[in-house]
Amino acid sequence: MTSESPQRAELRTRPTAALLRAAVVGGAALVMALLTGRPEIILAGAPLLLWAMVAIARRQLRGEAQAPVNPTLHVNRRSIEEGGTAAVTVRTSPGVLTTATLPMPPHADVAPRHGSVAGDGAVGMRISAQRWGRVRVGPMHVLVADALGAYRAQRTLPLAEVQVVPASTVLDAPVEVPTPIGVSGVHLSRRRGDGTALSEVRAFRPGDRLHRINWRVTSRTRELHTNATFTEQDTEVLIVTDTTADIAPAPWPDGDAPTSLDMTIRATSAIARHYLTAGDRVSLFDIGHLIGPVPAGSGPRQLRVLTTALSRATRDEGVMRPVRRLRTVRQGTLTVVCTPLLNRDTIDQIGVLVAHGADVIVVDTLPPSIGDVAPLRGKALRVDGRVSDRFWPEAWALRRLLRGRTVRELREAGIPVTAWEGPSSLAPVLLSLSAARTAPRRRRS
Repeated sequence: MTSESPQRAELRTRPTAALLRAAVVGGAALVMALLTGRPEIILAGAPLLLWAMVAIARRQLRGEAQAPVNPTLHVNRRSIEEGGTAAVTVRTSPGVLTTATLPMPPHADVAPRHGSVAGDGAVGMRISAQRWGRVRVGPMHVLVADALGAYRAQRTLPLAEVQVVPASTVLDAPVEVPTPIGVSGVHLSRRRGDGTALSEVRAFRPGDRLHRINWRVTSRTRELHTNATFTEQDTEVLIVTDTTADIAPAPWPDGDAPTSLDMTIRATSAIARHYLTAGDRVSLFDIGHLIGPVPAGSGPRQLRVLTTALSRATRDEGVMRPVRRLRTVRQGTLTVVCTPLLNRDTIDQIGVLVAHGADVIVVDTLPPSIGDVAPLRGKALRVDGRVSDRFWPEAWALRRLLRGRTVRELREAGIPVTAWEGPSSLAPVLLSLSAARTAPRRRRS
């Protein structure tokens, strides 16, 4: 896909100060030589005058005076993944020296390194996005000149936006769910019907399909027997994201350490891709009013819709948003809540989901450096080279201790809580839920 900046008023080049100086100095030297009768003075201004005359003649012969130069901005891709690259091209006219300068966008790398490039007629840059969201390309400052530098013009092109969707992380976890509630799919259910998993061998009944007759048992017992199977169903996966606040990591880890919002977005994208690949229906509900909601859907189109919604989220550091409550949820829905577990309203919402009969998994997205004072080892915290007089590390350490009590209460209530540490974070939880399918289920009160 190609994006082009809208057409603007025609841009015409103007004489440069160098051309004006050459013409004035060369003409003055010629006049002084004629007035004083000293032809050697012409040698001082003749090169400049000759250069100015060649530049003017070249402009007239090439028709550059009647041919305006309109720089245009082209972006080859409007949407890329984290770590992906988009090509940015500025085109003018052939034979025109073009210089483009691009401000350095945050969380992105620009090649050439300093965001400035020059060329003949067309120049290109490459932008590599390091984080999801929106990368603003521009405003681009373009300077055009002829080959001799006698005529020039400049223009600032309007900015263009490139959406950066979360990376395509493949979740290293099983696809089994505790309670399949759909009609057809890949999850083995407890209900007997058409499927591939053998349930039992029983006597043939009117209406049974002939191709399911077990001829070995039939020949041994002298009576028709058939294979009964478990049906295979899909399920509905609801991903609940907590974007009420974006918690930045501690200042001592690597500069590329993700924030709580980064971890929430990446976990949501990986979980959605995991279950959409298995043929399930996935929906998204954001209790922080930052994303979505995205209605339930399945297939590659739903994945594109969901990742696009995630990439449109904006970063408002230090802003606390009100909680939007989820009214109801279908019983048996696999619900994954991605939250840093700091907001009491969010924790209450988890209890409401359990009361509605959902199978809830909590993914902890609080940065691991928050509350960890071990890297300081008793030293004062330094911010921008200065010793901070605030006790942020100690305050966060106490807050993490209080949060540990919440995590313990959730686990005691039968709600698994796992920290997001990458593609393999949910594997132990999903394996335990898969094993619990055959165990006796406690009736919810």
